Amino acid sequence: MSTQQQTQQPEKPPPSTQQEPVAAPPAVPYFARQPVAQKPEPKTSIRKGSGVFVRDTTAEAANAEAAATADETIAKTGDITLNFKAADLNEFVRVVFEEILTQNYLIDPKIKGTVTLHTTYPVAEDAILPIVESVLQQNGAALILQQGIYKVIPLEDAPGQVGSPVVGRKPVARGAGYAMQIVPLRYVAASEIEKIITPLIPKGSSVSIDETRNLLILSGPRYRIDQMLETIRIFDVDWFKGMSFGLFRLQYAEAATLVKELESLVGSEGKSPLAGIVRLTPIERLNAILVITHAPRYIDEVSKLINQFDWGSEGPPGRRLYVYQLKNSKAEKLASVLQKIYQIGDSAEAAAPSARISQLPPGEGSNAFQTAEGISRQPPPLRGGTGAGGGYSRLAPLTGPEAGKLMPSATANGPEADLATQSAIGIIADQDSNALLVMASPRDYRGIESVIKQLDVAPRQVLIEATIAEVTLSNSLNYGVRWFLSGGNTGLGFNAPVPSSAGGDGMTLATFSSSGDARLFIDLLASKTSVKFLSAPQVMVLDNHTANIRVGDQIPVTVRSSQSTVDPDAPVVSEVQFRDTGTLLSVTPRINAGGQVTLEISQEVSLPGSEPAVGGGGNVAISQRTIDSSVVVQSGETVVLGGLILETHNEAKSGIPFLMDIPWLGYLFSSTSDVVFRTELIVMITPKVIEDEHAMRALMDELRNKMKKAIDYGNSVESIKL
Repeated sequence: MSTQQQTQQPEKPPPSTQQEPVAAPPAVPYFARQPVAQKPEPKTSIRKGSGVFVRDTTAEAANAEAAATADETIAKTGDITLNFKAADLNEFVRVVFEEILTQNYLIDPKIKGTVTLHTTYPVAEDAILPIVESVLQQNGAALILQQGIYKVIPLEDAPGQVGSPVVGRKPVARGAGYAMQIVPLRYVAASEIEKIITPLIPKGSSVSIDETRNLLILSGPRYRIDQMLETIRIFDVDWFKGMSFGLFRLQYAEAATLVKELESLVGSEGKSPLAGIVRLTPIERLNAILVITHAPRYIDEVSKLINQFDWGSEGPPGRRLYVYQLKNSKAEKLASVLQKIYQIGDSAEAAAPSARISQLPPGEGSNAFQTAEGISRQPPPLRGGTGAGGGYSRLAPLTGPEAGKLMPSATANGPEADLATQSAIGIIADQDSNALLVMASPRDYRGIESVIKQLDVAPRQVLIEATIAEVTLSNSLNYGVRWFLSGGNTGLGFNAPVPSSAGGDGMTLATFSSSGDARLFIDLLASKTSVKFLSAPQVMVLDNHTANIRVGDQIPVTVRSSQSTVDPDAPVVSEVQFRDTGTLLSVTPRINAGGQVTLEISQEVSLPGSEPAVGGGGNVAISQRTIDSSVVVQSGETVVLGGLILETHNEAKSGIPFLMDIPWLGYLFSSTSDVVFRTELIVMITPKVIEDEHAMRALMDELRNKMKKAIDYGNSVESIKL
């Protein structure tokens, strides 16, 4: 609301001949508020349930009791009296079915037992069979009716001899005998009903479930099945109709933070009598809280608590400052990406000077906020702290380009300016705390936060296993490894050569689907010629990052020499650079969809000569072999690169000692031969993609086991030597 002091007009004096005094100017109000557009209230959706989760069977119980009283009255009017004391069970069955009921019956030979039964009043013939079933059940027997014959069998055999089961939720016509009934449930899962009625099932009865069809399968004496059906009808009620739901959208606070505060009051974690009755769930996508309760009256109470806790100060534009603590990405890099997405200033100036950032109050969750109104003026000193999501910072007044990015100003005036300021978004990075500072409205921030969570993920890694070997070309390998493999007589099941699309520049010799095939390949070469391993490194590297491996020496190389032309005795000044020699490997993996890995490979094997090169300014000659290639290989497969052949010529002199060294005549007693030595460099690289922490843990366990085996092997060798 806007308030403005009203100016009181002075009363006019009565008519007079004197000059009328000049009216005083209107009083200027000392304070006036500009009208601010009111935001619509957050949407709240409440649905109150009935609060009924069990069926009320009071009336049904009264009717059942009346029916039982009537049955008892009818039973008392019977003319049959039973009186057995320690009688044999077979004799009891014979008397009942032959003399009383005159029915056909069959007794299993396994049935044995004794009966002690006495009726205090005569019973009717219809009440005899339930009494017989109770007696049989106490002796581990059951009564079934098949084709007009009553059979007395062991209780454990009864389920397998019952006829077709009855399907339905209501008790069938009363009768005797062991039966089975399938009960379809309407509202509650069969597994939940099973948990409820299992403790209530007496001996001789059983219940099983079919979760796919949500069915209960009851088996036992008919009167026991009727009792279980009554229990099922009590608990199989519409659960959603009884539950109460409330969705409360927040205006100031964050859903996750407010839920933690409310849980300390309502005791959702089992610390109060309300535990389990009221459940609170944050809906971060809507910045809302979902309240679920059994009691409808608690919805109103929780709504009052949410309104009391959802409190804060909001600047006129409706924007706030959020601090998001990153876990995996670099703040300045992610800020640059977000600035390009939302077209905020120059993305090159993403990082905010840490000297302009002080401490924010501690909070919970992964971010905290401060209003735009609080930032626009000098904030009071606040104490720092650390919340559950890490340290937070309070933003001091910013100037320069960073302030423009965080709090862009609107160029328009009036309502247009308010709208532009309200919809403006500012994002900068704090390098010291690796956090993003976002100035935005709550609605815009939810979208920005969703993008940040998708980008701030743990980067995937690649384990690079490389083997660099030198193969001596002789015998069947005179023409190189490629010609040897293309002969087709190797007996190995590998792909050779790889298509040019995978091999890049055609230097790929073969690919192997497993490490075992790669070892067989090396063993095959070693059986034909000499194989010398130059290096076998293993290195872990992030996706789209470069791993460099250098094994060798640095030799000085003179690149420039100068001497003064004025003083002939001046020393010669040389500029020297050091050059890496030996085995140099550089690999850049890029993980593609489907587990494929693109490898940018740069391999060099260099060896300095023993004598200065001609025209080299005193520097020795450096012999080098390099491979620069791009290949695509599946994770876990091995790619073999080769084709670099080095040919070395050596002159060998042989002859008669002493005589071969005589000047002018020594050649008569000696001979000279030219020895040609040819080697080919091959590089085997196996990339393994590490997707998550579980894969990393499995890899570390594998490496640990390999180290343990190597240590055990070394210890065994030492013990054999001793």
